[in-house]
Amino acid sequence: MISCNAQHPARGLWIMVAILLLAAAFRFLAIDSAPPGWRDDELIEFNMDRRIADGWRPLFITEAEGHEPVYHYLHAGTIVLFGDNIIGYKWLPMAFGLLTIALSYALAKKMFGVPVALLTAALLAVSFWPIMYSRFGVRHIGLLPWMLGAFYLLYPSSRLSPNTGEGVKGVGRIVLAGICLAAALMTYFAGRAVPLILIGFLIYLVIFHRTLFKRVWWRCLLAIGIAVLIALPMFVEISRTPGGEKRTEVVGGPLIALRQGYLQPAIETTLGTLGMFTFAGDPEWLYNIEGRPVFDWITGLFFYLGVVICLVRLKRLESGFALVWLVVGIAPAFVSIPAASFSHTVAALPVGYMLTASGVIEASAFLARWIERWRDRRIQEQRNGARNTLSPSLLLAFSLSLVLIGLGAWLTIQDYFGTWAHEYIVRFQYHASTREVAKWLNQNPEIANVAIGTSPYQLVLDPLALTLDMPRDIPVTWFNAESVVARSVSGPTIFTALQAPSAEVRQILSSTAQLQYSQPEFDVYSVVPRLGFIPPLGGTFDQGRLILLGVEGMPVQVHPGDALKLYTYWSIDRVAAPASLKMFLHVLNNKGEIVSGDDREDLNFATLSAGTSFWQISQLALPGDLPAGQYQVEVGWYNPETGERLKRADGSDRYLLAPLEVTAP
Repeated sequence: MISCNAQHPARGLWIMVAILLLAAAFRFLAIDSAPPGWRDDELIEFNMDRRIADGWRPLFITEAEGHEPVYHYLHAGTIVLFGDNIIGYKWLPMAFGLLTIALSYALAKKMFGVPVALLTAALLAVSFWPIMYSRFGVRHIGLLPWMLGAFYLLYPSSRLSPNTGEGVKGVGRIVLAGICLAAALMTYFAGRAVPLILIGFLIYLVIFHRTLFKRVWWRCLLAIGIAVLIALPMFVEISRTPGGEKRTEVVGGPLIALRQGYLQPAIETTLGTLGMFTFAGDPEWLYNIEGRPVFDWITGLFFYLGVVICLVRLKRLESGFALVWLVVGIAPAFVSIPAASFSHTVAALPVGYMLTASGVIEASAFLARWIERWRDRRIQEQRNGARNTLSPSLLLAFSLSLVLIGLGAWLTIQDYFGTWAHEYIVRFQYHASTREVAKWLNQNPEIANVAIGTSPYQLVLDPLALTLDMPRDIPVTWFNAESVVARSVSGPTIFTALQAPSAEVRQILSSTAQLQYSQPEFDVYSVVPRLGFIPPLGGTFDQGRLILLGVEGMPVQVHPGDALKLYTYWSIDRVAAPASLKMFLHVLNNKGEIVSGDDREDLNFATLSAGTSFWQISQLALPGDLPAGQYQVEVGWYNPETGERLKRADGSDRYLLAPLEVTAP
């Protein structure tokens, strides 16, 4: 099946249809469980794409260390088409993943023939590396179809006549190739290796195929020139943007060291990258099981065999192009961290599987020739013996292909859908708890509002993650589970596994809440509102936006060096325009100077609703050399961007709690 030859194009077409259906299953099934949730990068980029859909038109996106724009524009289109949900966001990378397989087949067929092309496509369909990026919503996978399209249009054949590719049709292919190259440059940082692959190929042609070089050099350079011309406004924008190349500063430590004359970091990352195929792969759980290489050792041996065969046959056009592609494709990881990064080497992904498929087919042909010679001797010994019509080459290639495809599929199911998707650090990094909360809320439609506690670092991204997984819209109050207990108007309070409640929070829950439901990813509490504090103490800020109802834990006497824990209870009577706010609690001396304090931003105020109430825990330590005497304690709120404090009705910007008496130890 996999080893059918070029004389059976219909058979090859149907096999490709089957491979693409298999690839679609590995990319579209169980999309809500692997990845187990939304990665921060996806949520950050979704905000970019949503703004583009709403009319923003950047040439280069300076946020998040800099982003090329093409993939984001396409992503904005799918979001408009399918909506702000998992399909609207995941459809594009999945479609690009399938397109990568189809174009890899087309290019491999042109380079190595149908059997290698079919096996390349089948391996791509079931392997961990391409599946990881096809199911991950960010732009890495978006580079590959543009690169493959350009290579397919520009790749020559040594058998072509001198006039092949000339005329209007030939020029059209060059222009289209230039557009594809430009799109690659404007999709992902690693796309800058794509023109270098073509330049490296031209150098190879100068050494080994000068006649062919004279026919094709201008096509490659013209396509590169068109690409640079199209991408020039983006590069101009990058040059004008302070920190436009911040990504190099973040991951390019070995490159920076190399420029300064230090070789050791680059040597270490180069050696680590060269071992990525069978020794140790990407060390980041974000994109891989930590250290898992690209291939198992069985498949990896065929990859190395493919590399060796290309080295032996270096004068063959396909061998030279494949080796140049492989080396330049993984080269970005030679001078960046982490070593063997699957993201930085993504341009080499297709050729890695082409070389593996080539190794399988060549090994099958070699063994088949040995079997043929052995069989011929046996036939000669048998006077009336009949020759078996089944080609050993076909049988061996078919058998080896099935073994490697089956092995790759089994390992992917085990490693990606099993180990990786259920690993704690992956579930933490991918907001798995938030997705599980969304599923639970969808199963309980009677819940009309809710308060959710999460990590303080996810107060902005978690709300978006929940929204993308929720088919219905309900008010949600988001708070920091380390130091706040919030209660929505009438619904439950949920604590996700992203941030376990602190001891202080658990103390509040023990006296004000009852556990209703629990699972490993989150706990659901029914929180009882605190009564007995009304009328309020007098701490009403911003005309009812924040009302101080009570304070607990305020000591009468303390000593220098003591640690204080104060619990303030607030309610919201009026919702104002979204703005981040910090609560301050300060100890002041008789000059009004702050001697100790705790400023906290523990709620996402854009998500608060009227009727919400919450406990805020403040912790501070008194200086060890604090003089004895009476001190004031002030509490209030301010905008952290402007420093402007919220006002009370009397015009003051703070509320003074009971005096604090500091006595000598």
